Amino acid sequence: MSSRFEILRPLEEDTASKLLLVRDNKRGDELRLRRFKTTKQEEIDGLQELFRQLSTLQNPHLDRLIDFGADKDGFYSIVAGPLPGETLSEVLERGPLSEKEFETVALQLLEVLSVLHEDAIVHGSLRPDYIRITGGSVADWEVTLHGFGQGFAGRDDSKEEQIRAYRCTAPEQWLDGTTRRRTDVYALGCILYETLTARPPFDGRVLKELRLKHLGHDLAPLQKLAPHVPNWMCAWVMHLMAVDPEQRPRKADAARELFERREAPNLQELPSTLAESAPPPPPVNLIHPQVSAPVILPHPQHGARNATSSTIPIAAGPHIAANRPKRPAPALIPAQRKVPAPPPARKAPVPVAKNLKPMIVGAAVILLLLAVFLFRSCGAKPAPVKNTPVQKKH
Repeated sequence: MSSRFEILRPLEEDTASKLLLVRDNKRGDELRLRRFKTTKQEEIDGLQELFRQLSTLQNPHLDRLIDFGADKDGFYSIVAGPLPGETLSEVLERGPLSEKEFETVALQLLEVLSVLHEDAIVHGSLRPDYIRITGGSVADWEVTLHGFGQGFAGRDDSKEEQIRAYRCTAPEQWLDGTTRRRTDVYALGCILYETLTARPPFDGRVLKELRLKHLGHDLAPLQKLAPHVPNWMCAWVMHLMAVDPEQRPRKADAARELFERREAPNLQELPSTLAESAPPPPPVNLIHPQVSAPVILPHPQHGARNATSSTIPIAAGPHIAANRPKRPAPALIPAQRKVPAPPPARKAPVPVAKNLKPMIVGAAVILLLLAVFLFRSCGAKPAPVKNTPVQKKH
């Protein structure tokens, strides 16, 4: 980092980075500097590419990037202005959003995600903590998206913070680490569910429980928890949270088109859980978890530009590490649902009666012989006892 920037004081810190307030000695402005804690060259290169792509975007819902790069202490980024407003999580501590507030937040998030997705950038770890809101009345609300490069970081390594960090993680991320635009759409659905209920759609005491709830779509119907908004709005949010990625909108712009038309596909005929269409997911070893690695996109096509903000180590958990052996992901839902897939063929069991028949016959013969022997022994008459006269003594 150039000597042009003077560190004033720390603002916040998590397990992935530290945010500092700095002064630009050249212009006298106060800026925010985020210092990432990674020192691995591969992860620094990923952050470098991510922020290079972000630097080409101009959107009011994104921080204005001043500078970024690597130095002897690792990677850093500098953005303009003080830390804006409060997080969406802090807003929701006062209760769920009204219909108008929800529409304001949803449309602004859809706008900024559409810009990212059109430039082939995937956030990869969306959650309410990375969304900040400024403004007094809802008409003045300005939403900004943060968390680029922070991944699934928490304030500490406690179980509560891990649950908080992973609460919007998509099913495909739990299964094989796949991260793409539909993954952001799922996380957005989780965020918007929380805005209408002031509670996460999925919760648990440990990561294993949280994972199973995401994979099994184990959540309360939104219509019952948010009767203050129209049914189409609840159905639209639930559509974003479909377990199968192919049943979600393919990107944020497609989700926005549905929202503006006030409609959502009828999902009643679609399977809502993995259990209906795929074998149970492999268990997660939470006793000896492997250290998590960067979440990366699938192999891009030649010439395509792909980036994800989850390019740094995250707290140890069930997320699939990049250095683990690659295994093909199980299909979430078969391509066609008209005819259910036949169950796998199983070997015919060996008839039990066939094996037991000789044993039963042998046992019956033995019992019969034993009964005859006992009958003859018990039914025999006792031998007569001869009476010997007793001689009297004279």
